[in-house]
Amino acid sequence: MKRPATIWLTQTLLVLFALLLLSAFLLNLVVLLTHLGDGFSIVHTLMVYAVILSIVLLLAFAFWGLAKRRNYGRWLGVLSLLLLWSLIILMKLQPPSGPYYEYDNPAQVAGAVFVQVLMHGLFLLLILRLSFSKSVREFFRNELEST
Repeated sequence: MKRPATIWLTQTLLVLFALLLLSAFLLNLVVLLTHLGDGFSIVHTLMVYAVILSIVLLLAFAFWGLAKRRNYGRWLGVLSLLLLWSLIILMKLQPPSGPYYEYDNPAQVAGAVFVQVLMHGLFLLLILRLSFSKSVREFFRNELEST
């Protein structure tokens, strides 16, 4: 059976976010190594690094499970998308300060609201399709019957 578009899109998002988090991890690791004597708390830093790496591993396992047509990959994909969506919501509820996160006029605010509603709607649609879609269910059922 042909791979549904929902699976392709989920795998693409998983790889993009994994690469984004991995690059942020490596950049922070380089900054930590260049500023070792500046009073960083190593315990807190290692805890943050462990959380980032565990999220990257979750995304990688979900991608691998989807690529191998395993049912655990489907549910890890749903869990990963829910985690990413909750991180995006958290960033909107507690945005960082700075000039890049402020709007100059009402048109920018309206555009930002439109993009946010569209993005959250598409995330929800992708999660629901990956969870309950008949084509996705058939895609994974065919693999179970062939083994």
